[in-house]
Amino acid sequence: MKLCTRNEDTETRQDDTDIGMAINLQLTATALAALVALVAVTYRDDFDPSEVQGKRVLVTEASTGIGEQMAYHFAKMGAILVLVDGREKALKKVQKECKKLSPNPSPNHVYVVTDMSKMADTERVVKFAEERLGGLDILVLTHALITICNPWLGTKANLSILATGMDIGFRSHVHLASHALPLLLKSRGRIAVVTSMAGAMNSPHMSVYTASKNALAGFFSVLHKDLMTKKSGVSVTLCSIGGSTTEIVLQLIRSLFYGHRQGELHLEDPRVVSMEIIQATMARKHEIYTSVDTWSLLVPGPRTDCTTQRSRPAGPACITYCSLPP
Repeated sequence: MKLCTRNEDTETRQDDTDIGMAINLQLTATALAALVALVAVTYRDDFDPSEVQGKRVLVTEASTGIGEQMAYHFAKMGAILVLVDGREKALKKVQKECKKLSPNPSPNHVYVVTDMSKMADTERVVKFAEERLGGLDILVLTHALITICNPWLGTKANLSILATGMDIGFRSHVHLASHALPLLLKSRGRIAVVTSMAGAMNSPHMSVYTASKNALAGFFSVLHKDLMTKKSGVSVTLCSIGGSTTEIVLQLIRSLFYGHRQGELHLEDPRVVSMEIIQATMARKHEIYTSVDTWSLLVPGPRTDCTTQRSRPAGPACITYCSLPP
């Protein structure tokens, strides 16, 4: 995942940005909480890791964050992996760790370096997976470009970021899924698409990121229905996640809040989030929401953890966390 931060002078960082974000998130909190209450993810008691044994899995952005942790989980459960990212050194490190974790005596985990802003690379990646693994059972799309820039004013810079953001954050996902579909139809496979609750919050300075995430949700929801109508046997799982302690999320928080108040946030362990995604994908769930509490509410005053009812000290506006029960 790449992060494009805004380019503002410190003197232009006004309190009205925090206030606007507070109002915006507060308005969405009630509806979001109701939605999450209906579809909140829990670990499957009946999940059998042996279901993953021998599955051929392609994971994008596998060198960091959620993608990296998913790769480790898949490796532990005996899957065969194609690791995809733009950073070869980091990919080699993940590949080495996956081989250590694998129960297979000679795990054939491979990697391919690619640039997701180039649509031709998406076809090359799928062909590589077919040649090395002989097919594909699970396609995991976790890559994104988080763009936090100046407000949208229709500038050339805005339009340039829009093109790159939609290429990486949307079009490459569609191209990868399209090229992989013939293989997945043969295996009656699975597609997991990792999107973000932050994209649904309509936060200031995040117009391109929000647009790409909404486009992802719309396209893959329709693809899910198309595949169901055709009784293809291929499932699509949309995974909307909140904040976790990944490098990119911490960078995002520092940019949004100018380095302040990160301690007030509840961030989920990416190892937990990645396992929830795997379980939902294997269960062929269509849509899941996990670790959403980070984005639940931005308000001034006392904070309360609704699980334990422990009052938190009052202070400046910050994000409150409220973990919903399973």
